[in-house]
Amino acid sequence: MSKLYDLFSNPAIESFGKALRYAIWKREYGGGEDYASLIELEYVETPKQFVESLKKFLRRYDAYARRYEREQGISRFRPDDKELDELVRLAEEYGVRVVCSALIAHALVKARKED
Repeated sequence: MSKLYDLFSNPAIESFGKALRYAIWKREYGGGEDYASLIELEYVETPKQFVESLKKFLRRYDAYARRYEREQGISRFRPDDKELDELVRLAEEYGVRVVCSALIAHALVKARKED
């Protein structure tokens, strides 16, 4: 397989992409309307910017997920700590621009089956 395929099919990329997808959906569809995270990730160029953007995204996503859980009475998907570690490893291996592009791509495609 190709290196790009390995990156795009990595479970950490898929997991964080799914979280970003939920974060940017409109509220009427159960989303968080967090377009700031999408824009920040679009313009990341350095590892420092990457971790800062990731931190902000996770803080916003946690607030969104808590609100969703309170309002809907069901839990919202969240990436786990191992996926976070893997995402950082991937950024070091492939570069932050490529990883951010993969995350955004996963967020903007329609998943075959949403939970």
